[in-house]
Amino acid sequence: MKILLVMPSIDNGYWKKLGKDVGPRSEPLSLLYIATFLNHNGHKAEVLDCETEGISDDELRERIKNGGYDAFGVAMLTLAYGRAVMACKIAKEAAGPNIKVIVGGSHASVRPKETALENKDCIDVVTVGEAELTFLKLLDAFQGKCALKDIRGIAYVEDGAAVQTPDAEKVQDLDFFPIPDRDLINMKLYRPSVSYYKRLPAYTMITTRGCPYRCTFCATAKTSYRMHSIPRVVEEMKLLVEKYGAKEILLRDDTFTLNKKRTFELCDALIAEGLHKKVKWDCITRAGLVDLDLLKKMKSAGCWGIHFGVEGGTQKLLNAINKDTTLDIVRQAFLWARQAGLETRGYFMIGLPGSAKEDDLATIEFAKELDPDWAQFTITTPYPGTELFKNAQEYGALTSSSATWDNYQTWGGFSETELPWVAHGRESEELKELQRKALKEFYFRPQVLLRKITHIDNLPILRKYFLGALALAAGGAGRQPE
Repeated sequence: MKILLVMPSIDNGYWKKLGKDVGPRSEPLSLLYIATFLNHNGHKAEVLDCETEGISDDELRERIKNGGYDAFGVAMLTLAYGRAVMACKIAKEAAGPNIKVIVGGSHASVRPKETALENKDCIDVVTVGEAELTFLKLLDAFQGKCALKDIRGIAYVEDGAAVQTPDAEKVQDLDFFPIPDRDLINMKLYRPSVSYYKRLPAYTMITTRGCPYRCTFCATAKTSYRMHSIPRVVEEMKLLVEKYGAKEILLRDDTFTLNKKRTFELCDALIAEGLHKKVKWDCITRAGLVDLDLLKKMKSAGCWGIHFGVEGGTQKLLNAINKDTTLDIVRQAFLWARQAGLETRGYFMIGLPGSAKEDDLATIEFAKELDPDWAQFTITTPYPGTELFKNAQEYGALTSSSATWDNYQTWGGFSETELPWVAHGRESEELKELQRKALKEFYFRPQVLLRKITHIDNLPILRKYFLGALALAAGGAGRQPE
């Protein structure tokens, strides 16, 4: 069968004003994994990234109309829900009712029956969780080889009611899936967020899936942790270097160093292959999962930066979100990273459950104390699939803005819409102002300005500084939508 897999465009306020210029253009790895797996099993799958390629609705309609596709798959993220549904409608309009439309992704996976029922006119099936095997079985069903009811991990509408089958078992051996075929996309268009790299070309990959920790704000919390083998990771990194000219690679695992023994062994393998001399890399992990010896080893294997999720600046806040760490553990991790010669990035959250304004101010001060090379301050948002979403009314109040999924964005301080959720005792405008205040106070310190000016690694970084400064100076309004 011939399939088109689509990453829809993003149309929220922040992305129009600032994100298109300074946000990431990361490869759609989830779609590439699915497409590559389908192609290895005798199908013809294509990938279209509407956001990165700048594909308009009319262009998408024309592509589908003339493509002769049997099935159409869409990645559905919460903040792009509206655009994902629009893509499904376009598919049915352009190809007619016989084309099979499947949606998956983080939002669809946690609201499968609702997604199927609310959009029954344009969506045939919703996949739940990792979709490589599920999508392959769906294609069998569309060819009459099996029934939908016999496929695990899907939702669909039958006789006016939503039906959800039992969850599919997750593949434990990730090497079962072939390396994503990046020839399916135009790799020249992609790069991480400009603060995540120093040199281009820079690409992304994952070496693990899942995270066993229990953070209340995270949709991947308490999910099974599985790893690609070290030879497989080395093979993919070599491919990115030798075929696509990668100078840097961002490892987008949720908790890269969870298995310290594996991390040491991977570093040894990178050094043995000489990759540490050919490509630099950075990664994301938890503060409690590193020590000085590990960080020094990572540095010797080509790692240049490490990213820690800090979230809050008081122990009360960390406890409220089940972060399972302490402020001192966080302090130690940043100190060790500096001692190992690694750049650091800290992720912080404004408006956490149980917070007062004083707590957010303490978070800003803690960020300045840690003094990472980069700090990201996002507004707490209860995404579907998180414990925070399940208990949103207990922790705070949903606003009228919550009725529109596209408003669920962590950069609400740069949009005109009301935040979809605020913790008890807080107000939307207060939190939006605090997000802008955090960025101003962290980045406009004299020592930080001097450090940034004297360590500009690439022109996009300079452009990000300029656009970010304009947005902050405008009170978060940013440049006008295109």
